[in-house]
Amino acid sequence: MTGMTHYDYLLPVLEDFRSYLGDQEFLFTYIAPKEREHYYTFLRNIYNSSISHSLYLTLGNPQTVRKLLEDMQLLENTEMEIYIASNDLYSTRWFNENLRKYIRRHNLRFEY
Repeated sequence: MTGMTHYDYLLPVLEDFRSYLGDQEFLFTYIAPKEREHYYTFLRNIYNSSISHSLYLTLGNPQTVRKLLEDMQLLENTEMEIYIASNDLYSTRWFNENLRKYIRRHNLRFEY
């Protein structure tokens, strides 16, 4: 898969937006499948793995996410999206939405 929905295309966008957030400790960005069923399969596999009990520590590391997607055979031919979430190390309630929705809701000047 090529174009705007491929993991390798979205990774620099993710890094650019992270710098846009600055030293924000309460929010983080990550790449995951866009399609709902693949997305929940992805999260379920993270919950069931022994990688970490923190979504922030797992999803906040792009190399770990890439490896997980590859292991689940979701890296290729799967449409991806960037998500923004609250850091579960600082919050008991997890906020999570796709980045485009977050940008629109907060009227941010960031395009991709």
